[in-house]
Amino acid sequence: MQANTVFDAYNSMIKVENSSSSVKKTFHGFPSNRPLIIAHRGSSGMRPEHTVAAYQLAVDQGADIIECDLAVTKDLKLVCSHDAYLNDTTDIHHHSVFKNRVTTYTIGGKTITDYFINDFTLAELKTLKRVQNRPYRDQSYNGLFQIATFDEYVAVAKFATTGDRVVGIYPETKNPVFFNQFLAINNTTMEDLLLASLYKHGYTSADSPCFVQSFDEQSLLYMANHTKLPLIYLTSTRPSSEHLNQLSTFCYGVGVSKNIIVQVDPTTNEIVTNTNFLKTAHAKNLKVHAFTFRNEHQFLAWDYGCDSYREYARFTELELDGFFTDYPWSLANFQQGD
Repeated sequence: MQANTVFDAYNSMIKVENSSSSVKKTFHGFPSNRPLIIAHRGSSGMRPEHTVAAYQLAVDQGADIIECDLAVTKDLKLVCSHDAYLNDTTDIHHHSVFKNRVTTYTIGGKTITDYFINDFTLAELKTLKRVQNRPYRDQSYNGLFQIATFDEYVAVAKFATTGDRVVGIYPETKNPVFFNQFLAINNTTMEDLLLASLYKHGYTSADSPCFVQSFDEQSLLYMANHTKLPLIYLTSTRPSSEHLNQLSTFCYGVGVSKNIIVQVDPTTNEIVTNTNFLKTAHAKNLKVHAFTFRNEHQFLAWDYGCDSYREYARFTELELDGFFTDYPWSLANFQQGD
C-alpha cells in the first residue's frame, strides 16, 4: 500500500532503518540517522521530575540523553531542579522544621515568596521528597523520591553507557544571575561549579556525550572560554539571522520553542505554517533541538488529532535534530515504528 501521509512515510522509512545491523553514530556517540530523544527532566510525564527514578526510567524507555536544570545549595552543591524554589515540586510544606525559611527573592524580574534551594544545605534538601506538580499527571509517586544531585544524575547516564549505547547528559545553567549573586562571596559561579563537576566526571572535550545549555547568553559566553564542550543557546523567541551568526561562533546549536518551527495560532490551536527556521539555522551550521513535546491534548495542535506521533512525524520531516520530550517512551516507540 502506498504511503500517503507524512506519518505513514516516516513510519515506513524508520522500519527500514531499524532493520539495519548498524546504526550511524555522530562523533558524540549518538545516533545520526534520526532526531535525538532528549528526556526533559527525565521521564517527567510518568515520574516526578528531576529524580533518579525519572532519569532511570527515561534511560529504560530509550532516551539518548537525559536533561537536567541546575540549582546550587547553601553549601555549594549542584542539585537538579527546574525552579530555584521548592513549594511546587516537593513536600516541604509538610516539614514544620523549615517553616521559618520562607523568604522573598526576585528572579528574572519576578518577585517570588517561597522556600529557596540556595537557603538549604544538601543534607536538608535530602529530607524532602519530590511531588508531581502537574495535576493532570500520575500522583501516585508523590513522596517517594528525593531531589537528585548532579552527581547522581550523571551516574545514571554513566551506568547506562555500555557497549554500543551512549547515554548523554544535558545540564542547564538555570537562573545563573540569581545564584551567582550568592556565590560571589565564595569567589565562584554556577558556571565554575558545573564545569569543575563535568571535568571530574570526564566530560571535557568537544566530542564528549554532553551538551551544556542556557537561556543566558552571557553564561554560555563565559563557559565558551573555559570548555570545549558543545554549547546550546535556549530561546523562546526566534533569533534574528545576525544573532544566529553570532551564536554560531561559540555554540554547537540552539534549543528553541517548537512554535518557532511550526507556528500554531494560540486562539484557534491550529497550525498556521511551517517556518524556515530549521533551514536558516542549519545553513549556519547550527543544530536545532526543540521544546517541549508533551502527550497531553492541551499541548497538541488540533491538526494532530490528539496524536503525538503525528507531531513527531511533522517535525522529523522538517529535519529537526532533537526533541525535548516529557515522554521519551512515546518518541522511542514512534521512531521504532511501533
